[in-house]
Amino acid sequence: MISSIFVLLALGSFVLAAEAPPTHRERGRVILKEILAQAWAASWHEATLENVRLVAQKKDLAHPTGLPPVWHAELKGPDGRTGYLMWDNKKEGRLVEFALDDTLPVKGAINGVPPLQQFPVIDPDGKAMASGCVPTSAASLLSYWIERRHQDAPPTREVTLTLRKQLRMIPFPDTDGFTPDGMTLAGALPISMAKVLENEVTRRKWPLAVRHLPFSMKYFREEIAAGHPTLLACTVRVPHLPHLSWGHAVVGIAASRIDEVDLVGIHDNFYPTRNPGTIRWIGSNAFRSLTVVVPKEN
Repeated sequence: MISSIFVLLALGSFVLAAEAPPTHRERGRVILKEILAQAWAASWHEATLENVRLVAQKKDLAHPTGLPPVWHAELKGPDGRTGYLMWDNKKEGRLVEFALDDTLPVKGAINGVPPLQQFPVIDPDGKAMASGCVPTSAASLLSYWIERRHQDAPPTREVTLTLRKQLRMIPFPDTDGFTPDGMTLAGALPISMAKVLENEVTRRKWPLAVRHLPFSMKYFREEIAAGHPTLLACTVRVPHLPHLSWGHAVVGIAASRIDEVDLVGIHDNFYPTRNPGTIRWIGSNAFRSLTVVVPKEN
């Protein structure tokens, strides 16, 4: 169930340019055609692009990321299903990212990773603060392993709070409109989360190891093929508010290649979808590091 602190905001809040020229609109259609050619997207074969616009980043973003403008389109699918598509504003107009709000049978994706959304917690001053992307996504990863170690699995929210207590959470006032009520955001360092995960694995006496290293698409593909979800650090736009972007942490569960772009499939903890199992697909150049839990070598 989607947390009540996140709601889809009207497209009117985007920073948008005029209608896309025919060449850019056609590029979006070409990309969509290749997406819909994937076996797992067969039920979306009649999907269309709507409201194609150029989206620039908010000029006074409190923490600028330097991400360039991109073309953005809503996807209208069957039975009222929706999604979105973004592609470059460069000459080649390559795919940047997309999502189909649906639970789809993606071959090779890791199933069973809880897709938890961030939720409000109460800070020491008695005010609401977001649970934070780092502990929330790490809790999805750890909950996956708890279930596979045949232990009593506490709710993923509870796991989030357990991990969060061991981190130094940095509050960020929401001056840009990430949340509808201006709730304080919270960040933490992924490398610190790797150390916390090591502590948890040791405490539970699991024959597992935690690795934290720079992102590599080759290594990511290998881990996904081995059935190991990964905690990923990235710099990305907010899918439902693409004029906003940030440093983010998510859990990776799938890999693909579309439009000559290597794609990382994730569960995003800050993306209010109708279907919690929705996979958000993002170009690999957005990712900086990964943390993975793997069986120890003998």
